[in-house]
Amino acid sequence: MAMPNGGEATANFQQSGAVPDSGRGSWNRQNGGHAAPSQPSARLPAPSRDPSQPLPISVSSLNVGDEIDVFHRYAQDPNGYFMVQHSTSGLLHPSVGRTDGWTSAKVSEAWNIRNYSPHNYKTWVEIQWTHPHWYNRRGHRLDTSNPSMITQRVMPEQIRQRVSESEASPEALARPTLSLLHVRWGGEQPVNPVTEGAGGWGQIGSTPSDNYINGLEDQIFRTLGPTYEIYSCFIQGSEELQRLSAPLLRHLLRGACVGGLYFLWPISFQDGHEFPAYVDRQQLFQLMVNMEATGIPTRFPHQSHLYRIFASKEWTAQMCLHPLLKVPLTTQVARQAVAHNPGKAAGNAMAALQQLSEARSQWNTALGFSQEPPIPVNKGVAKLGWSWEAMDVTAWRNRGELTRALASLGEQPGSLVDLVFVQEWVEFDVEMRHFIVEPNLADPESLKPKQIVYTVFKSKEQGSFRNFDRYDRQGCLQNCYRNDDTALADAEDQALKLIHRWLEWLQAQTHELPTVVRFDIMAKRIGQGRSSIMTGELTELGGCFLGWPKGPQVVFGAMIRSFFKDPAGA
Repeated sequence: MAMPNGGEATANFQQSGAVPDSGRGSWNRQNGGHAAPSQPSARLPAPSRDPSQPLPISVSSLNVGDEIDVFHRYAQDPNGYFMVQHSTSGLLHPSVGRTDGWTSAKVSEAWNIRNYSPHNYKTWVEIQWTHPHWYNRRGHRLDTSNPSMITQRVMPEQIRQRVSESEASPEALARPTLSLLHVRWGGEQPVNPVTEGAGGWGQIGSTPSDNYINGLEDQIFRTLGPTYEIYSCFIQGSEELQRLSAPLLRHLLRGACVGGLYFLWPISFQDGHEFPAYVDRQQLFQLMVNMEATGIPTRFPHQSHLYRIFASKEWTAQMCLHPLLKVPLTTQVARQAVAHNPGKAAGNAMAALQQLSEARSQWNTALGFSQEPPIPVNKGVAKLGWSWEAMDVTAWRNRGELTRALASLGEQPGSLVDLVFVQEWVEFDVEMRHFIVEPNLADPESLKPKQIVYTVFKSKEQGSFRNFDRYDRQGCLQNCYRNDDTALADAEDQALKLIHRWLEWLQAQTHELPTVVRFDIMAKRIGQGRSSIMTGELTELGGCFLGWPKGPQVVFGAMIRSFFKDPAGA
């Protein structure tokens, strides 16, 4: 919370109000009492404010000692402190506190709007927070007796003058339009945003990282203004998920709309690994179900049953014989078979793929599709569900390599894996990543991708796929498709029809289509003006933007609109 040294804020600070690093302390706080909630409207409109426009300023001058209300934003100091009502909320794990919302402060330096420039941090309002209890995600208490630790400059857009010393401003007392509950990592080792490299997440960072969460929270503030609140639960291990009481947390959320966001990666491994934000899938999903049952709908990434479909990857085996969905042949190899005899399991898996190849040929013929003979399956990939960042995908070319892949994937330390997927190999020239945002089967325009990113894996590390090159359409034509525009257009047209079928399939899985889905479609040029395609992946909300410059703005905007689908009630 310590006030940073002098210096001008960057353009990034202008957009988000981020505070330069002080090198001394950090800051964050939370409001004391709560006003009685007002009655909700029957249906709340989605926000329509343009987040690129500046927020209004309601103060013109402030004097030293003025009591004010300030909208605290955790994104302005991601390593700082948050407000709690009682010390145990911050001391004991999981730590729970209000990270965004109105609280009290006093002016420590006279300020006049005539001297204000959003680009110049020195012209922002200098205040001292007066809320008494602040803790950080590691359970350390802020020393509020030290003025340097509670002094901060904030933008005047975040300030309202109080009615009196004892009475808060109407905006601070008003029921929030939105209450969000963020469940995020609070362990000693922070999440690596992995911003660099062709396979990196870009400046927005990986989904459990502070970069990503700060980016989302920044757009929420620029879209809604200081009308919402965020409570955050910081966990440092899977077992802490079950210490969160859904009914009590629901009681904290006062907003006219509420939502739960889970910035964690569910896996099939025990804790003890060195991967921050990777948690036991069963414990995370139990928490999500409990939250949903208490009236906290999941808004990120998806409601629990749909998220399970995406993350488990079991749809690959379930749908691989359907000729219209074009999924590579997939069989599920039981963990018990791998543990007992991986060589035998590999042989049986290859035999199963060959049987599936014959079944696919027979099904296609019976349904009037192509009458091609069964294709020999002698190479492919082995991979795990509940896995992230392409960590558990291994290529194999013979029984020996598949044997080693099954053993290495299924028998990792702390493994709770129950099966390994084994798929046929698919030859392709490029993978087209389609970002579908707010699809509606009744609106054909909404089914068109907001962006297509063309990628090609350029290297394999010990049989695993990690690094790839990204292209725009012109780059794809030149580097992957021999400048055959007709063939690429054929692949793109087939992909749009395939995506439509997948969205129809998803409609059966959920009565509400997901806010965002990324469909990864593999395409191969098979002749002049002709292409073949296969489904590569159905990627959940939170997947990598793959260098799409407007991706965060577009996707975060859709997420924010989804927050207002269902009023919370009184």
